[in-house]
Amino acid sequence: MAKNTNPNTHEANVFKAKCPDCDAELEIPADTEIGEIVSCSGCGLELEVKAVKDGCVDLQELTIEGEDWGE
Repeated sequence: MAKNTNPNTHEANVFKAKCPDCDAELEIPADTEIGEIVSCSGCGLELEVKAVKDGCVDLQELTIEGEDWGE
């Protein structure tokens, strides 16, 4: 979970988080909802918002399961 701990952020409604892959700092809008997809500006990794609570946002690498065509 990443928490907005910096009171001097350029916007009060932005959470700070780190990319789990490249450690780039991400700015997540405070109005982001569970299930939304955000992309890392550093490496392009797509992350899914798993939880938003009390100034914290939980991100997880997006996994897309392939179609099972019954083969």
